[in-house]
Amino acid sequence: MSVSEKTRKILWVHAGGLCAICKEQVVTPGTASDDPSVFGEEAHIVARSEGGPRAGGLAEDLINHHTNLILLCSKDHKRVDDQPNHFTAERLRLIKSEHEAWVRSVVDADKSRLRVVPDPLFPQPRALKLITRGNPLWNMIKESVTFEYGIPDGLHDDDEDLIIEFMDLLRDYLDIAGDLVSVRENRDAEKALQQYISRLAEREFLVGAYVRHMLLKGGSAEAPTPWPMLRVEVQPATLAEVTDESGTARYHRETS
Repeated sequence: MSVSEKTRKILWVHAGGLCAICKEQVVTPGTASDDPSVFGEEAHIVARSEGGPRAGGLAEDLINHHTNLILLCSKDHKRVDDQPNHFTAERLRLIKSEHEAWVRSVVDADKSRLRVVPDPLFPQPRALKLITRGNPLWNMIKESVTFEYGIPDGLHDDDEDLIIEFMDLLRDYLDIAGDLVSVRENRDAEKALQQYISRLAEREFLVGAYVRHMLLKGGSAEAPTPWPMLRVEVQPATLAEVTDESGTARYHRETS
């Protein structure tokens, strides 16, 4: 009886696809013309054949069980079989147990690590919207919980100072947007944004923005948390190409 496909899957998952001895991943990357190379081998702790290393002392129905198999790279598999006095069944069981416990700890740590990932329920934006008014940008700010920006290199000091002031204003508004409830407060915020957009336009800079729908995963939360991310860029008008949403350029016109 050979090792079943289910048993192989259990062994490879428990081992994390890594050799239990050297911790190397036992699949190499593929190439442009060839598939990945697999050099992981399911080694028996107690040998399958009577004349094999570490043979005997195990019931026939357990020989090909995943508890009697250890995932090794081809190099370590040969070393284990060539050195049975050192790699005893007891030593290999300990190596297998410690390795699989280590893999579980790595997986558990990754689950608990906070990370932001794209929300699969929403298409990711392919281009920035051209922002010419304060209102659309303010609505994006109110929708978002975090912020990232892009500023061009090689700016004159006065241009860079203006852009940084604008970005700092965006970050400040992001922090307090939820507290501004009256129409007057919201309208004042729109006007403040509009003033910076107009000042940047006078210096021949365009403002582009989009909201990426992301998810915050990990930590103690059982379910991921929506984490909309606002991205705003300021670029020289001479370098920006205005297209529609299906274009490959970075900007398209605001239609709202």
